[in-house]
Amino acid sequence: MGLSSWLELTALVDSGDAEVVASAMGRFGHGGAAIEEERGGGPPSQAGKARVRAFIPVDDLLPGRRAEMERALSQLRLRCPVELSPRTVDDQEWETIWRAHFPVLAVGRRLVVKPSWEEHRARRGQVVLEIDPGMAFGTGHHATTRLCLVALERYLAPGMAVLDVGTGSGILAIAAAKLEASAVAALDINPVAVDVARSNIASNGVAGVVSVELGGLPFERPLGPFDIVMANILSTVVCELAPHLAGALRPRGVLVASGFIDVHCPEVSERLRQEGLAVVETMAEGDWRALVAVREEG
Repeated sequence: MGLSSWLELTALVDSGDAEVVASAMGRFGHGGAAIEEERGGGPPSQAGKARVRAFIPVDDLLPGRRAEMERALSQLRLRCPVELSPRTVDDQEWETIWRAHFPVLAVGRRLVVKPSWEEHRARRGQVVLEIDPGMAFGTGHHATTRLCLVALERYLAPGMAVLDVGTGSGILAIAAAKLEASAVAALDINPVAVDVARSNIASNGVAGVVSVELGGLPFERPLGPFDIVMANILSTVVCELAPHLAGALRPRGVLVASGFIDVHCPEVSERLRQEGLAVVETMAEGDWRALVAVREEG
């Protein structure tokens, strides 16, 4: 699938700040971010510290992704600024490092996310999502993905039609299909993500329900209307796409928008309101938020 190298970015932070730093770095690094607590035996200056590690593929989009990550880190309310240490690694080393930090994960009431290389015996009622992150965002280990998965559990009824904008690894589309959506359309502007999503969808046995297309909104042909639209993307992109997200919903349809921290909620809420969407729930995990909005009648 091949990219030949990755930029590994590592931050040494206070252990108490590790989760929020990992959330910020993981949103822009592929597959999220890993936290490693510093063990005894190191220098005294590293006591009570943790290393947060994320990866960005070395391609034309790297400068922009790194800048977005650094901007997100600069907005965090921390005692000390975060300094990123860069290192270039190849595909094989990336895979080895990442596998060590991608355990089986329970999300919400029923969902379980597991990597393709791990075994998991599902208990009665559990819905297992087998995800190989490859080079696409979305493993369930980032707060925004977890919020979206919980929202799907809460708002998706069997037989609904779902649109997943910016599908990444395909995790939300797969969850929707396994929660008995009748049809799921998944979009991504990154051809690598489209390949990863299609592979994950096939391995989960939901290719008959989920279709993945290269592109974004507005799409080249009419889509919808949908009962639920998922948009786990940046706040600026949600605001930009607000007319198209609203237009993809049927009356009383539900939009789940995530991918941003609390300070961006007022701006996103107001933009959605302008497009006839009423925010009915704000879901939170740490500093990260997901807004659930309903399209008004008419």
